[in-house]
Amino acid sequence: MSTAAEVLGKTPLFSMLSRRELNKLAEEVHERTFRAGTVLTEEEELGTIFTVIVEGTATVTVRGSTARTIGSGDFFGEMGLIDRSPRSATVTAETDLKCLMLTQPVFRPFAMAHPQTMWALLEMMVKRVREAEAR
Repeated sequence: MSTAAEVLGKTPLFSMLSRRELNKLAEEVHERTFRAGTVLTEEEELGTIFTVIVEGTATVTVRGSTARTIGSGDFFGEMGLIDRSPRSATVTAETDLKCLMLTQPVFRPFAMAHPQTMWALLEMMVKRVREAEAR
């Protein structure tokens, strides 16, 4: 079974961090499990939690239409941490999920202190904007 630091290290946002930095960040995560069918986030609600999926799959819907399916190593909630605006999508557990969760008071200062994480986040945001524009 993977540790929280190992899981974080496999996500694009944190893959360039040292083992020491990953261990420090892992100390701040909260591990949670959710049953299939649980709505983890709802479109238009305020959100201040960043979530990485450790095990299981979830569906992302926007205005009632399925946008994508996400699974192990994927993450969501980063946009709300940046601009503190309502969520842009609903995320629902398709299977039982095991997740690592970081709150804004933890994530934001960590990202600010690690520019490589901010750059990776920017790249992911651009990718998502391009995908949305292509629809």
